[in-house]
Amino acid sequence: MEKVVKKYKLKSREQEQDNLDFWQNQTIEFKLEILESLRMDAIKLGLYPDYKDGDQRLQRVLRIVKQK
Repeated sequence: MEKVVKKYKLKSREQEQDNLDFWQNQTIEFKLEILESLRMDAIKLGLYPDYKDGDQRLQRVLRIVKQK
């Protein structure tokens, strides 16, 4: 992947569009990795005071069904 740095004016529409384009082109696996990373950072920062390291988490399972 080629690294690109762009400079934008604050709150520019071009930046919003580039951000949207970036996330739309990422795989679901990559998006989930980023989400998990953000969740773990929030836990480390103490934003979830009830969370304990040993807590069991429920795994979500999705199934895609074709409609007729």
